[in-house]
Amino acid sequence: MVYIGERYEILEEIGRCSNSCLYKGIDSYDKQLVIINIIDKGVIRSKKFISNLIDESTSINEIDSPNILKIRDVGMDKLENGNELYYVVSEYMEGSTLKQLTKYHKLNMGEIIIIFRQILNALEVIHSYDVYHGCLQPGNIIIDEGYTAKLSNIGIIKSNNKIFKNGIKRFSKNLKYMCPHQICLGYTDKSSDFHALGVIMFELIFGEHPFENLDNEEDIIKKMDKGINWKGIDTENIPEKILNIVKKLLSRKHRYETPQEIMIDLSEYLYEAENICEENLDIHNNEEKTDNKHIHRCGKFAVLGVIAVMSFLFIGMTIK
Repeated sequence: MVYIGERYEILEEIGRCSNSCLYKGIDSYDKQLVIINIIDKGVIRSKKFISNLIDESTSINEIDSPNILKIRDVGMDKLENGNELYYVVSEYMEGSTLKQLTKYHKLNMGEIIIIFRQILNALEVIHSYDVYHGCLQPGNIIIDEGYTAKLSNIGIIKSNNKIFKNGIKRFSKNLKYMCPHQICLGYTDKSSDFHALGVIMFELIFGEHPFENLDNEEDIIKKMDKGINWKGIDTENIPEKILNIVKKLLSRKHRYETPQEIMIDLSEYLYEAENICEENLDIHNNEEKTDNKHIHRCGKFAVLGVIAVMSFLFIGMTIK
């Protein structure tokens, strides 16, 4: 048995992201299941990382969101071999990372939107508290079998460098989800979360990275400056409004300012999808019941989506 902090027993690996690894564990004090995030000590530069992360964790736990993992404990442990490691212990959620999920399952548009909306919900809440993720990627998004999504690793980038500059480059050398000013300057802000979300959406929809899997800073910046060759991508079956959201998330000029703006655009797609389903229902109302049930489910999904979007917007305004 492997224990962290002489308290948390590691049971199995959940997933990996840049310079950290998520494990399923159990708290020996209360026998509760937990998620343990072990961070590579080599990427920690701030001498006040633990105290900073305790402060950040307190703030994050005050945020009431069903799409953010609550933090239970943070600390540093010294192993028997003399190595030191940093760890963050969060509430447990049965599931896998989005990275693992998409290895074995191609998400359809409905599933993508369900996950996308929940990530937006989490970002809206943390941004309203002047907090950002800073290292958003599929490896730190936990998904359960009902497609509930929760973000982990919030506050780590900020805790690693209180003034933010070079915080992301010190923590992660994975350029795949970094925006241009993170790569060039190491500076991370709220717009960095939108860019990362755009990359994630592109990967979920098209199954590849929008700027290729480059690991050289100069090459990936050149690729970003050149832009995405949309003419070379098969977008025929992708709803135009969803495509426009992805394009704007990845744009270097016309950017989203808030998650609410994205949700408004998403609500337009959901409303349009509802009308299409209703039209199909009228056209095929004399077909077999199995076909009608499928169409009804489509309409129901769209209606629920619109309701969820409006609830999201109302909650966002209430928070502010």
